[in-house]
Amino acid sequence: MRKLLFYARLAAQNLRKNSIFYGPNLLACSLCTALLYIVRFLTYSDMVRTMRGGASVGVMLSLGTLVLTVMVLSILIYANGFIMKRRQKELGLYNILGMEKRQVGHVLILESFFMAVLSVVLGLATGILFSKLALMGLLRLLQFDVPLGFSVCLRGMMETAIIVGLIFLLLILRNLWILHLSRPVDLLHSGNVGETEPRSRKLMALIGLVALLTGYVMAVTIQNPITALSTFFIAVILVIIGTYCLFTAVSVVVLKALRKNKRFYYQPRHFTAVSGLLYRMKQNAKGMHNICILMTMLLVTISTTVCLYAGSESSLNAMYPDKLSMTAHLEPEELNKPYCEKLRESFLRWAGENDLPTDTFKDRLLLEFSVLRTEDGFTTDQSDSNLYVTSTATNLYLFSCMTLEDYNRLTGEAMTLDKGEVYCYANTAISLGDTLRLDSKAWHIRGMLPSMTLSAGHDGLAMLSAGIIQVIVPDEASLLELYALQSQAYGSAASTLDYSMTLNPDLPDEHLEAIYKTLPSEIRTWGLALSYSASCRSAFRNDYYGMNGSFLFLGLFLGLAFLIAAVLMIYYKQISEGYEDRARFVILQKVGMSRREVRATIRTQVLMVFFVPLLMAAVHMSFAFPMISRLLSLFSLNNVSLFLLCSLITFLVFALVYVAVYLVTARKYYQIVRL
Repeated sequence: MRKLLFYARLAAQNLRKNSIFYGPNLLACSLCTALLYIVRFLTYSDMVRTMRGGASVGVMLSLGTLVLTVMVLSILIYANGFIMKRRQKELGLYNILGMEKRQVGHVLILESFFMAVLSVVLGLATGILFSKLALMGLLRLLQFDVPLGFSVCLRGMMETAIIVGLIFLLLILRNLWILHLSRPVDLLHSGNVGETEPRSRKLMALIGLVALLTGYVMAVTIQNPITALSTFFIAVILVIIGTYCLFTAVSVVVLKALRKNKRFYYQPRHFTAVSGLLYRMKQNAKGMHNICILMTMLLVTISTTVCLYAGSESSLNAMYPDKLSMTAHLEPEELNKPYCEKLRESFLRWAGENDLPTDTFKDRLLLEFSVLRTEDGFTTDQSDSNLYVTSTATNLYLFSCMTLEDYNRLTGEAMTLDKGEVYCYANTAISLGDTLRLDSKAWHIRGMLPSMTLSAGHDGLAMLSAGIIQVIVPDEASLLELYALQSQAYGSAASTLDYSMTLNPDLPDEHLEAIYKTLPSEIRTWGLALSYSASCRSAFRNDYYGMNGSFLFLGLFLGLAFLIAAVLMIYYKQISEGYEDRARFVILQKVGMSRREVRATIRTQVLMVFFVPLLMAAVHMSFAFPMISRLLSLFSLNNVSLFLLCSLITFLVFALVYVAVYLVTARKYYQIVRL
């Protein structure tokens, strides 16, 4: 018992003595613990689970717990590695004074135990304090009223404590293993081991440049959203590799070039700064790389989720252009006017029974199918592979076809077509010429439409395609000809003829949603044996806002976690370099360098490396912008200006935070190195 109390007192004393290291670590761990508890609290909240769209929110929150756990683990591993490196001499001294490794291990275990208990207690207290505020914020994002009252989630507290406890257990095992492999003499003299001057690594610089440019080219040139989705992580990995190689190799070349510049180098502040950075560039490169990647992740996460939420209404309108719609999927033998008229009459009768105004009623017959772009036209040829499998190809297009009669009736035009003629519109920069060719068929293009007045019906096919070609054919016979062509090519995967009816009454969303639920479960109720699909914009609004609100909420939480990790890395990097430079600056001050010159040297040294990660993160974000914009189109968000605005605001806000961190850490660095 006495030994245990002795080890406990020694562990507590070590924590106090090394508070400059353990203090920020405790703060970061407590904040991460609070974030974990808040996410678990919201996951188990009855208010969140029972509201409309709660299922989407629950899935997103569970995913957020996993990502946050990984982030907490990475943050604590980094902080623990830094602390253990700084304490190597102290641990070696314990061995020299007679303590066995087993006894030193007991002290390390108790230190980690105290840190875990403090982190859990402070983190849970903070999480409980701010959980109601987080619930209010989430409900506001989801456009729900905020209830009164305050509650604590015991299950969330237990799960959070278990997660943090397991992470600290991993850290304890890691520290004990490092202690087991170490030699007391090596630990005692670890602080005297310096780095040699790094060599210029041309091969590493070349590899980094190729990897970075390849990732940039992929991000800028890929046009298809599905291709962008499948290659996004490949581009990310290439950029990460390129960033590390360039920081390591190019920074050495730049510093050596500055050293050769005698006018710049032989000044007190430049001489000390350049030489100090050059001899520990390997360590600096790793730190700058990690900080740069974290900042890029923060910028991408927050700007993307903010843009998704800000553009929710426009995305919803793009996915559901009509307030209420019903689409019957017809076979060719069912395509006759009496049949469609019976379906129209049944739909209008249902609308009248539910007091829906029918002055906005519209109907149309539509055929949509995918084709591949060829040198002189388009083809349905599947000899290479199935079109739906090769949907990542940039030459995949969607044909959206309707009759001239429907087009004129819906647009109020009085256009005419002869047999073998079509009107066309392409939503991409593609030249169709005077003739539209599809396999062995050809139609003369009488004119190009100024815009696609009617949106494509199949959003899924539209998102998979490089573009949409709208084709207006003379009559139903021409439409059936196209149907037979694609049906023969695609077999069971062929598209159907879709007869769509829409209404856009000026009614409250709640009223329209209640009426939508009265639609018959089967269209057979109307005496018509065919399949159909129906949609109501207001019915999907809650789920959609629930999904995007969850994205934004988790984006802000993950952004805060990335910020904590970046600030902690910056802090430890500055503290570490301060202790390494202390002896050098003490000597320089003893031989005549003034405090003013020390401050100028510190300012030069910090500025040389501190703002490079921020600048590089801005460059990464700039090149990633086109690819992320295309990924956002998968959510029917095509407002590039909105995403640009969100990105700029996010960067400016973070740049201000970054400058504040610079001021604090530079001051701490100066306090360490001065006499």
